[in-house]
Amino acid sequence: MPDPTQRHVDNELSDSMDLFERADVGAAVELRQLRPRKVLVATDGSAQDHALRSFAKQLQDRLACQLYWLAAGGQPPTGAEQTGDWVATPVDVDAAIEHDYDQILSAAASCGADLLMLGCPFGRDLESLGEDSAGTVMEVIAARSAVPTIFIRRPDAAGRDPSGHVRIVLTRENAAAPRAAGWAAGLVQPSGRLELLLMVEESTYKNFREIMNALQPDARFNPEDLEDALARTYAGLHSGLQRASEEFGFAYDLTLRYEADQQPITPEHPATHPALVALGLVRSDHDSRSEVYDFVRRSPHPVLVVPMD
Repeated sequence: MPDPTQRHVDNELSDSMDLFERADVGAAVELRQLRPRKVLVATDGSAQDHALRSFAKQLQDRLACQLYWLAAGGQPPTGAEQTGDWVATPVDVDAAIEHDYDQILSAAASCGADLLMLGCPFGRDLESLGEDSAGTVMEVIAARSAVPTIFIRRPDAAGRDPSGHVRIVLTRENAAAPRAAGWAAGLVQPSGRLELLLMVEESTYKNFREIMNALQPDARFNPEDLEDALARTYAGLHSGLQRASEEFGFAYDLTLRYEADQQPITPEHPATHPALVALGLVRSDHDSRSEVYDFVRRSPHPVLVVPMD
């Protein structure tokens, strides 16, 4: 009987092969723009609050969505911030609710929010944790929220509207991808840019290479071989996004990238080139959950997490 380590490797190789066998061009995915009507913004008194309010106001001005505000886990904004450009309806929650994430979820349910926005890590400045952790609140909200959430990671991610460039990131087959694409198409500015980034992770490529070497020992394979397989898997989504860009007026690009360990997860700096990263979360899939948590932790840009049970 193989040892546990070998069985783990065999399972990884099997999962990688399944991706290629399921790859099917198929028909274009029919996309509709998904836009928020009611947005709950949860502030915490941290340095991330300014970027959070700035982005929320930009969405309100462009999409005419109604903003709701919850001051959880920290000091509420000053009166000037509430009565100036910041226009939001306060939401009260039961003071007996102990945890910040329970307060946020309760407030979202009470106001009927279809989008959440909060800082990450919640209740602490980013500098206190750095990239070591995204915080418990982020993980619980992603795991439990029935609606998408925008996590603001960097306090300097303010100024220009990040929805001018929305990047959908996919590394493997993901059942939540079409819904994430619908939200991305709904949030991107009409004259903005939407990008579908198919990222080949180094660990996935190594599995692929081992499979191909076992099948054809004399052949030589490159990352492009795996990129092509991933592109075929999402050909229908790619066609759907092309059609949506023609219908709604935003620019669209398909990008394939091999992620070496030394490359940053997103190359742009948020102060000079703000972007919104969109991720599909399949909550029943452990790998999907781990990937989303890691992306949020490492991304300098705001991250939209679109969940699917």
